[in-house]
Amino acid sequence: MKAEWEEQAATWLALPINEQNWASRRERINTFYSKLIDTISRFQPVKILDDLKIPHDDIWIRDYGPFFVEDKIVSYEFNAWGEKFPPWNLDNEVPDKIANLMKIPIEKYSWILEGGAVEFNGDGLCLTTAPCLFGEKRNSKEKEKEFLNDLQKSFGIKSLKILPKGLDGDHTDGHIDNLARFVAKNHVVMAEGFEQEKKEIEIWLGEHYESAKVDVLSLPPILPASYMNFIFVNGGLLVPIYNCKNDSAALEYFKKIFPDREVIGIDCTTPIEEGGSLHCLSKQEII
Repeated sequence: MKAEWEEQAATWLALPINEQNWASRRERINTFYSKLIDTISRFQPVKILDDLKIPHDDIWIRDYGPFFVEDKIVSYEFNAWGEKFPPWNLDNEVPDKIANLMKIPIEKYSWILEGGAVEFNGDGLCLTTAPCLFGEKRNSKEKEKEFLNDLQKSFGIKSLKILPKGLDGDHTDGHIDNLARFVAKNHVVMAEGFEQEKKEIEIWLGEHYESAKVDVLSLPPILPASYMNFIFVNGGLLVPIYNCKNDSAALEYFKKIFPDREVIGIDCTTPIEEGGSLHCLSKQEII
């Protein structure tokens, strides 16, 4: 599995068609998506499920969408974060439909796994959290060895680091993409308030790279919002902002981390009302 900062063919999105979630926010969410699509399109193509006539239940394509791995698609089962938010049957069919549309092979696994639960460095390392692998109505702890073997095989993982938890108040049970993200193969940035997890990652990275670095963005997350939910585009970085006093400091932080990328803040106060942000509602295509 390649790192997200590598050259991308496209960004995939799903429009906010779920009236239960978005009807009362229709104008705001449409404005948000219009700006997001325009911004991403400056850097690379945008592929939208709705334009391709692929039905879905909601916008969180990060979690139910396909994993683009080399010349194929890898797919796992999606059950709306442990059967919390039905329906999810259309979402669960999306990887198959994309594979058929693109005429590329699909490698399917019957385990529950969401895209926001795993973070890759493009060099065989993967970060995740235990509740998102073995939480209620996800995967059986009794079959842990079998599941982890498939996980490592499907993504070419050489070393898997499982943290004990993610952000409190995250309805995904603590996705890694709200807590810790790779910004280079040997460099992780993290949300504030996880000293033990930071130490664990530092030790783990140090086992693989002589020069390893873990930075903490010293801004308390506004639960469930997180500045870690950024997305890479070719030549740019889109950072979620939340119309609060910490936004400018977060943007300056990422400009220092990525001096060669255009760093753009995207107001995510509307999608965060349903518990997600930029990374949650997008999926990168890298083949």
